[in-house]
Amino acid sequence: MPVVWGKGNGDTTARSDQELTLRFANADKFVAADTSADEYEADGLTELELCAQYCRACTVSVQRLFHVRSLGEVCRQAMRAGNETFPLDLIEDLAQDDDSEVRQIVAEQLGTLAMALKETRDQQEEDVATGLLYVAFLLVEDDVDGVVTAAESAVVMVATLMDTAESQELLLTQVANLSTGEEEEIRVSGAKIVGELASVLGPRVAAAHLARLLGVLTRDDALHVREVTVRSIAQVAKAMDDDAAEEVMLPLFYSLVRDPSWSVRKVCADNLVVLSTCVSREAFVGLAMEIFESLANDVSFQVRTASLEKLGPIIAELGNANTSESLVDHFVSMAESMGGPVDLKLACAFNIPGVAYTIGRDRWHEIKGAYDMLARSVNWRVRRSLSCSLHEMAHILGEETTEIDLLPIFEEMLRDTAEVSIGVVSNLGKFMGELSPDARLLHLHILPDIVALDGDDTIGNWRLRAAMSEQLGTLSGILPDPANEEMLLPLLLRLLKDPASAVRAKSLEAAGVVLQNATKGSFAPSSPRSSSSPSSFSWRHGQVGGIVTELKLMATNPAWVDRQAYAQLCGAFVGTVDAGVVTDELLPLLLMMVDDPVPNVRRELALSLALFQAHPAYGRLPDLKKALGVLRKDLDVDVCEAVKSRDAVSEEFEHYLGEITTGLRSTTLE
Repeated sequence: MPVVWGKGNGDTTARSDQELTLRFANADKFVAADTSADEYEADGLTELELCAQYCRACTVSVQRLFHVRSLGEVCRQAMRAGNETFPLDLIEDLAQDDDSEVRQIVAEQLGTLAMALKETRDQQEEDVATGLLYVAFLLVEDDVDGVVTAAESAVVMVATLMDTAESQELLLTQVANLSTGEEEEIRVSGAKIVGELASVLGPRVAAAHLARLLGVLTRDDALHVREVTVRSIAQVAKAMDDDAAEEVMLPLFYSLVRDPSWSVRKVCADNLVVLSTCVSREAFVGLAMEIFESLANDVSFQVRTASLEKLGPIIAELGNANTSESLVDHFVSMAESMGGPVDLKLACAFNIPGVAYTIGRDRWHEIKGAYDMLARSVNWRVRRSLSCSLHEMAHILGEETTEIDLLPIFEEMLRDTAEVSIGVVSNLGKFMGELSPDARLLHLHILPDIVALDGDDTIGNWRLRAAMSEQLGTLSGILPDPANEEMLLPLLLRLLKDPASAVRAKSLEAAGVVLQNATKGSFAPSSPRSSSSPSSFSWRHGQVGGIVTELKLMATNPAWVDRQAYAQLCGAFVGTVDAGVVTDELLPLLLMMVDDPVPNVRRELALSLALFQAHPAYGRLPDLKKALGVLRKDLDVDVCEAVKSRDAVSEEFEHYLGEITTGLRSTTLE
């Protein structure tokens, strides 16, 4: 199969603005691409034949590229129909086209073409799969980087067609030719393909053939080839059995760890953790102990940095019993680093929860100094990383250590910049859950400060307040009733009236849970099928009563946004708040909103009433059905559509009464 395309530089240079303008001006000629199948038959051509005709002879560049790009899918559909021959001749011609863009598109289509051939393999000639493999390797040797990259990935897909010993031998021969080629770029491609083929060819072929090729590549004169070989060693080892990987692949990896080029040793450091998944734990322990010290003390700063970056995952793989003090000392040294191409402090902050979990609470003192140092870092990204995982650290260290060592850091982070404090606030419920009940109550005073607006700023940091709103439900579940009533309910009311709509939306989702938890000591929620409900006395008196009154005032507020929020709030209460309380206290005002002059309010009303209708506790209320009937005839199209969409949901609920969900929590029917 001779290569006949030109290899000049004209194909790789940027086109002029004038040429691009002319090409896009011809885009209107795409009309033929929408030709129906009936018109193809009328012309006596199938869709594949027509596509092939455009690919070969179309003079409009944009249109031709369109059809080349669609060739894979068109071919796949034709093969499924089962009455056409696989277009190998066309693919071979396009792979040798003068236009590098055409060749790249063909390379990108080889995977789809291989799948198309696989579906009708028994109907095609025996050598078709072999021909497609030759096309893939032909494109691997192209002189345009984009073509080569696409072809390297495609070889693996085409290799799945090589299901006989003879075809696999041919495949391995082609790979060996690449791996021993004269040009460095070709050997680099060979090294890449060796690694990617391991998962396709399996452990036996990997051990017998691919490992031998890698042995040759580890001694290549070009450092770039050896760098790629390191990655391929890990890929091939992963496809092999543990014993074979330890016997064959580890010696190759050891040889590259001692490579004279620092860039090769750096790649070894980058892939040390990957190799841990390819060998037994015992073998990896020996590997890590012997290799890591060498890499961490390398003369090259880049190698030392790369090895330390991977130290956290390495410690996690080793486990507590195999993590020496020396490795922990190396990890702690990262917190003292002065930066570099990649800030080691950031890597240390990201990995320190995993290290703490691995070495256990008893060895917390070994890394506590590093944690404190990271918490005081001048880099806000380092502090943010710690803030996002503070709740995990609390869970790892336990209640006593958390209150002694982490609470001061927690308080500092809440006063930090918004980028840092939002990490803590986003997991506030989980962190508070790791504290003792007394410690939780002592720190409730910080909640109003989190959501406070600064001066005349009407929006402020709404993301922080939205994150706080998301935590209200979790917090209400771990706090006693008085704390819910005195602290969370006023906070909830403030957030329900927040100037930012995203904050109000998050608050609405949590409102039902917070209110229910605030009154859970007074009564237990009634079953939706219960004929009686508990007294709503607790909802009419005290702090809860005041909050409910404030909520009910929203239903008649002149501001339509408040009325809309009331409708959403009531919908969120379905299945969460006691049905008797909702019916007595909230539903009458909700039904009065059916005549609201603002369509947005009526639309939200329709959505909420549909939730009521779908719930057994409310579905048969006559006033509810009457209100929905009025909304179905609403003059606003969006209101009518909202009712119709919810009607469809209600019909599904008629057939599925096992579980009722409101988007907040599920209530299983008994």
